[in-house]
Amino acid sequence: MRTRFAISVGRSVAAVSRMAGRGEGMVVGGKVTLKLAPRAIADLANDRVAVLVSATNGKTSTTRLLANAVEQLGPVLSAQTGANMTSGVVTTLANGGLDTIAVLEVDEAYLPMVTADTNPRVILLGNLSRDQLDRMNEVAMTARKWRRMLADHPNVTVVANADDPIVTYAAEQAPNVVWVAGGQVWTADSAVCPECGTLLSRDGSHWHCTGCQRSRPDPTWFLEWADSRGTAVAPDGERFNLSGLQLPGRFNASNATMALAVCEQLGLNLTESVERMCEVQAVSGRYAIVQVGDLKIRLLLAKNPAGWTELVDVMPPAPAPVIVTINSNAADGRDPSWLWDVPFERLRGRTVIATGDRRRDLAVRLLHAEVDHVVIADPYAANAPLPEAARDLDIIDNAATYTGFHALRTSAAREAGK
Repeated sequence: MRTRFAISVGRSVAAVSRMAGRGEGMVVGGKVTLKLAPRAIADLANDRVAVLVSATNGKTSTTRLLANAVEQLGPVLSAQTGANMTSGVVTTLANGGLDTIAVLEVDEAYLPMVTADTNPRVILLGNLSRDQLDRMNEVAMTARKWRRMLADHPNVTVVANADDPIVTYAAEQAPNVVWVAGGQVWTADSAVCPECGTLLSRDGSHWHCTGCQRSRPDPTWFLEWADSRGTAVAPDGERFNLSGLQLPGRFNASNATMALAVCEQLGLNLTESVERMCEVQAVSGRYAIVQVGDLKIRLLLAKNPAGWTELVDVMPPAPAPVIVTINSNAADGRDPSWLWDVPFERLRGRTVIATGDRRRDLAVRLLHAEVDHVVIADPYAANAPLPEAARDLDIIDNAATYTGFHALRTSAAREAGK
């Protein structure tokens, strides 16, 4: 009774937030629900949570791919907006029937709490890297919390990225782990062994600690990547062609491979799972092509050095320009010093249009990277002084941090509704 009342109040608050133009209301509605009924997530879980997905980067896309695949069993409950803290989880669970399967994205810091309340069948652990340190713990601390969480839930199956030493440390003592060669382009946050602090030795995706002799576990699932095409290889050697994925880049092929490993644990038809994943065109606005002002742009989201490093690879080659929006609001992380760790040098040969609240910080970083750039407060205005190359393109990429990304989505939605 208390939970039902709390859900009703939360929905009313969310509706008021939407009418006031303050977003979709999931977060504020969920916060109110949990304030009135702190055990609401546990009450709503009802043994129907199939999978929890957590990672620093890629969890929203992985969750969407996985939810599409799981729909072969029937309707699936999964957040469509990327709301992944407890407020978003409770709102998602409240919006489906008690017999509906749930596939939930969960913020790294909240994963232990949500796991305790939902008792999932499978937990997918993708990667851990530095992100919003004004809010999040340092990555080794997060890994230790995950490690304790899995010790408290020995019955859960873990699908984990063997290529990430931090994730491996978190998952290695779980009784049932499926190791996936998911790849790890960014290694700066896992340079040392999380157990003993010794500098790790690396040979491609393989890593080894000369101090405590920990090393990369033998994966049973592999991603093969060649000529911008991916193939997921199952434990029995069966191969699944991922070239039909509409989400770009090696990292999304890796996300799909991780999701396929989960599908195997759930007993799903893997061929049908791939077909369903290939139907996904955009994820909460990521990779969508929208009209903002006079420009048609492709929306790309990146929020930390690891994400930006991967994202550069999906941009068209030079000299195609790109708009980069950098904000440092609460949702982005207040400290933008991570800009100095992003390999912006790889954008040489094109013009970067620097915008957002921290556009001048970005401009300084681009100056040191020897990247041509212009600083424009509003590149979407009709009279914006854009480079001619940007005006001539049918589609221009915009890579943005959280609040810039969501502001662009809102602007595009308003323009579409005119």
